[in-house]
Amino acid sequence: MHESLLFDAKNKILGRFCSQVAKKAMLGETIVIINAKDAIISGTKKNIHEKYLAKLNISTATNPLRGPFWPRRPDTFMRNVIKKMLPRKKLRGKKALRRIHVYIEDIPERFKERYQLLTPAEIPNADLTRLSYYNKYITLENLCSRIGWKKKEVVLNV
Repeated sequence: MHESLLFDAKNKILGRFCSQVAKKAMLGETIVIINAKDAIISGTKKNIHEKYLAKLNISTATNPLRGPFWPRRPDTFMRNVIKKMLPRKKLRGKKALRRIHVYIEDIPERFKERYQLLTPAEIPNADLTRLSYYNKYITLENLCSRIGWKKKEVVLNV
């Protein structure tokens, strides 16, 4: 068993948090992220929802089954954000993505024995205190439920 870094995404700004996680993964660290649904996206609720709902309406004219497909669960959404920050066509970017494990809430019981050596870590300058009192934000759970995440009971059963 090798050591992994444990990050809590609760009240962390999504873009800043994911960029730092991607950087650490590129340096060879194995990373476990919990509470992905509690990450925040800064901006007004209306603008954020419109942006992501517009992405869902994009399809090919010839065959809409070819995509593009967008994740709707908070853990896959966050993993996709991190994936876009890595060099995808290079082998080192693909290996870095394999070292990142994202969970909606806590680590499920069936995976607990996989992570025996977890070191809690913190990302500086990515938390909610960075936003001033007048800024607006929404959680990743709020956004995902708006764009089509229907199986919230999965969180309870994991």
